[in-house]
Amino acid sequence: MINWIEICGWIGSISYSIYSLPQAIDVFRRGQTEGLSIGMIFLLFFGSLCSFLYIFPDYSSPLFYNFLISLIAISIILKFHFLPRKNK
Repeated sequence: MINWIEICGWIGSISYSIYSLPQAIDVFRRGQTEGLSIGMIFLLFFGSLCSFLYIFPDYSSPLFYNFLISLIAISIILKFHFLPRKNK
């Protein structure tokens, strides 16, 4: 029997975790975060980190990967905020 709640959890987690990837890719390509609210980025990072640490002991698969991918994407954005690439 299909566990629809588990499927919904995976779909929601995948959607939530990839929402920041287009922005992270754009920041990586441009090498800077001009136009982004640093407050929003810090709140996203802090919220994802706290949520990741909360679910880490129980290892809820959908949430674990959700927050891990979000942390990676937001870390890329933060890196280029503090260490922007010099334009040629």
